[in-house]
Amino acid sequence: GRGGGGGGFGAEEKPKILKQAPGRDEDNGGFNSTLKQFQQDIYVGDRVRVRNNNHIRQGQQRRGSLNNNLKEGTVMYVGPCAFASGREMVGVKMDEKPMGGGHDGKEQGERHFRCDAGLGCYVLKADVDLINKGERNIQSEEEPFVLEDALSKLVGIESVKQHLISLRNRLEVARRRAAFGVMDNKPLHTVFCGSKGMDFRSVAYVFAGLIKSLGAVKTDDMFEATRKDLVGGNTEKTNELVAATLKKAKGGVLFIPDASSYADKSDHYGQLALNLVISHFESEADQVAEFAAASAKERAKAAARGGKPPPVKEGPETSVLVISTQRANLPTIYSAAPSLPSIEGSQLDFMDYTLEEMAELTKLSTEERGFCLHKDLSTTKLIELLRSPISKCPADRGGKILVDRLVEDAINRQTDRVHLSNTRSKDSLLSLSEHDFTEADAAMSGESIEGVLAKLDQVIGLAGVKKHVRSLVAQLQLAQKKKIAGIAGAKVNATMHMVFSGNPGTGKTTVARLVAELLQSLGYLKRGHLVETDRAGLVAAFVGQTAIKVQEVVMSAMGGMLFVDEAYALVKDSKDSFGKEALDTLIKLVEDHRDELVVVLAGYPNEMDELMAHNPGVRSRFPTVILFEDYSVSELMEIASSFLGKQHLTLTEEATDMLTKKLTAMLSSPDVQNGNGRAVRNMVEQAMRAQALRLSDDKATLRPAELSRLTASDFM
Repeated sequence: GRGGGGGGFGAEEKPKILKQAPGRDEDNGGFNSTLKQFQQDIYVGDRVRVRNNNHIRQGQQRRGSLNNNLKEGTVMYVGPCAFASGREMVGVKMDEKPMGGGHDGKEQGERHFRCDAGLGCYVLKADVDLINKGERNIQSEEEPFVLEDALSKLVGIESVKQHLISLRNRLEVARRRAAFGVMDNKPLHTVFCGSKGMDFRSVAYVFAGLIKSLGAVKTDDMFEATRKDLVGGNTEKTNELVAATLKKAKGGVLFIPDASSYADKSDHYGQLALNLVISHFESEADQVAEFAAASAKERAKAAARGGKPPPVKEGPETSVLVISTQRANLPTIYSAAPSLPSIEGSQLDFMDYTLEEMAELTKLSTEERGFCLHKDLSTTKLIELLRSPISKCPADRGGKILVDRLVEDAINRQTDRVHLSNTRSKDSLLSLSEHDFTEADAAMSGESIEGVLAKLDQVIGLAGVKKHVRSLVAQLQLAQKKKIAGIAGAKVNATMHMVFSGNPGTGKTTVARLVAELLQSLGYLKRGHLVETDRAGLVAAFVGQTAIKVQEVVMSAMGGMLFVDEAYALVKDSKDSFGKEALDTLIKLVEDHRDELVVVLAGYPNEMDELMAHNPGVRSRFPTVILFEDYSVSELMEIASSFLGKQHLTLTEEATDMLTKKLTAMLSSPDVQNGNGRAVRNMVEQAMRAQALRLSDDKATLRPAELSRLTASDFM
């Protein structure tokens, strides 16, 4: 229906003047005017005279008066009403309160507008007459809230939009059920979960407008509480601030962004504020439950008497809490505020913006500032300009935060350019070109793909590993070129999760760190950092703690790479329930966040083969196995030479021969600890200690060459 009490899109939007409907007659008299009154529709804002309203008629009869002024009012709603079996009704705010009684816009539990208590009524369309031109008063009214229009202004976050549509459907159906005494008591309090740069604020405005338009709260006001609104310097002040904030948000939505900033263990007053807020909403929930129980009891009594069900009463005035946080900080919040799950109705996961969505956000951010993008700056070019800063941006400064900063920087560069050119045309003053976006930000500059590959080439040995990494880089680069060209199927669908199989000391961690940097440079990973862990970092000692521990580690690696060393040790045997829980949780999180991080499982070849054989989920999600072969004697000598060079040491010819013989003997041994770079380092460090002991017996002054030379005896 057409309503005037639904609320707007956001707090900043101004009420709009309702336009006069097409075909309305401006003549004030005569047959044509009368005829057109019957042909005209009724619109919100119209002045009308009510001809057949029982409340008004009864009040007039008591006073023995037929004062027409008492029957006039302003239309607030036109549309179907459930209490009238779906018939189209007109909601009117009367000029004066009739003695027979009215309401505030809510009848039999159904609300379509709000006015002062006692002035509201609903009547059939046939029972109202439009007032003539001289008395008509088209008023400024807020446009009704239309969810689809509000969602069209939001970029990306499709799953969040779908949730809001489902919420709208649920609340609309709940209003119909309420007429029959069936209440929907599921809480509306919501956690927005996603990267810090997501546009949580705009979604919170839409959320507030939606639930207000459907009568879940009295106002669409969204009060955004900052730390200064909630946290004081002592317990008393914190209590006062929280109470004042809750009062401001009464009847609407309280939005607390970055809720994890109140959850640090050392932040006593921050935790106090967070728990006071949650405690308040727990109390509100108890009041709603008590009201629902009392209403159900009244209906049961009426049914037992065989009478008509009592009218649905308006419940206690409540507010709705919305908090936002980064995914990695969720466990911290739940730990600091254990009662949050008891009031939490929904958790909305905001998926990070794609490159195309970031380009759309850039256009919107530019337009919000009164500028426009130059006609030659196509979406494809804009995406390419954004690719590098996005890939190198820290997780807590991405999304809309990054876009707004890039646009501000572009405007600053354009301002300098315009000043130098002394241009005065509108297009040149307010248009941002490709050149304005191309200047690199020093704070976000990172190493190029070629630079990271050069570092990989400097790693000794591992020819097969290097070849595989280069093929991976080529695959991702080709996918990017196809995407720019608009070729279907350009996305790399193969998972990037890998198994590094090899003995200790064969360079697995070093290569993992370089692969993470490469994936960041290519835009596949946002941060490109490496988080190292093992069984001790994933498996807890108590029941129920392992899954939480795994989640914390995985969340810390978001946007980068998680490197699980000695992964085969996660599950020791069939009785290792904690280890199995850790592996199962890890596999699930890997699947849930497959586009947000890369996981590498590392370990001995035989043990890793056994792990994958006994756990099909591991093999299917980690299809890429890279074998790190043991180093040859010549490669081990290169490693030794590199290490000695960093220590400013040299070998005598005899010492070189001695070290070569020892390394050859080591490789012939079946011990898995042999044949790796770590063993070479241990040998050289042992020789350095032997040198120090040898030279300590020499009381004479030693020449620099002798101090920096290892002899064969040092390797004995």
